[in-house]
Amino acid sequence: MSWIKQKLAIIYRKIGVAILNFQAWRQLKKCGYLSLFDARPATAKPPVWSDLWAIYSQVRARRPKVLLEFGSGCSTIIFAQALADNAAEGAPGFLHSLDADAHWGQVTIDSMPEHLRRYCTVTLTERVEGDLDGTPVWRFADVPDVVADMIYLDGPALTPERRAAIDVLDMEADFPPGFRLLVDGRSYNRALLEKYFKRRYDRKHRPILKSTTYDLLPD
Repeated sequence: MSWIKQKLAIIYRKIGVAILNFQAWRQLKKCGYLSLFDARPATAKPPVWSDLWAIYSQVRARRPKVLLEFGSGCSTIIFAQALADNAAEGAPGFLHSLDADAHWGQVTIDSMPEHLRRYCTVTLTERVEGDLDGTPVWRFADVPDVVADMIYLDGPALTPERRAAIDVLDMEADFPPGFRLLVDGRSYNRALLEKYFKRRYDRKHRPILKSTTYDLLPD
């Protein structure tokens, strides 16, 4: 009977994802934001509406002044739109996005709507091999010297040999009060970060969205 439960779990999750995607699509359509992604080429990864609405909502609620994104794409565009909306309400912020894939990073740059370019910059930078107590890891070669209120971890691309990126650990000591880390998927990467975190976080995992947030707790 266990295989039946597994099948049902998969079906229920697909239904849940479909419902969330529709609800998110409807919300983004209501805001007039579906067209933000029109300039992306047909070969690019299509928008995942549930992810984008979750990202947008978090930035609107938390109003970060400095947002750092590891791995660019549709998320970069919706981050920039959320920052633009915050700025219109007197809470300006800026996005630093990094991409180790020169082609897709350039796609993000080229497809960014003109009115959002003032709120973000996309840096094309290589990923660098590293080692963490014997575990092969990645870092970005060129990380801006900023103190981020919020970090989105969705890059660089991982490999079977190197399944984690650890720039977050290098920056952890400087996280300010109210800091949030948002990780998209990356279960192994999450586990490695949690093993080496030196500060305390309120962790919330959302299985349907496959995302995890870490909100910094007072020292």
